[in-house]
Amino acid sequence: MNKIKKFVSGLLRGILNEDDKRELIEILTVSLEEKVDDLVEQGTPVDEAIEKSITEFGSADDVMDAFPDRIAKKNQAIRRRLNQLIFSLIAYLLICGIAIFLNLSFIDFFRHFYWFIVIVIGVLFWPLAMLYGYLKEKR
Repeated sequence: MNKIKKFVSGLLRGILNEDDKRELIEILTVSLEEKVDDLVEQGTPVDEAIEKSITEFGSADDVMDAFPDRIAKKNQAIRRRLNQLIFSLIAYLLICGIAIFLNLSFIDFFRHFYWFIVIVIGVLFWPLAMLYGYLKEKR
């Protein structure tokens, strides 16, 4: 029955938060174990019963179809992260453009010191942080 628990844990990896996932793993594991027990009572060997119940169970998409509100919330969170990423990229380009313009416009005043490079590198961490958040949410 350890094989069933590994299957269910792998099936739900990265889909739900830990508390919900732990509860769902227990429910699905018990359900699959009951199916295996029924097949064994009908005369199917244990290993074959486990394999048969796992193949008939389906995929993570089938499981998540039972939780449409979770899918909607996840999609909404992904869209929110994507909007934050797009906003940060546009703002980054604007900030860098203004810094480059000011630096090059007043080049005589700054004595050929290109300080905009410091701003470009410093502000780059904002879109990178948003990209990390988006990729983490999407996974």
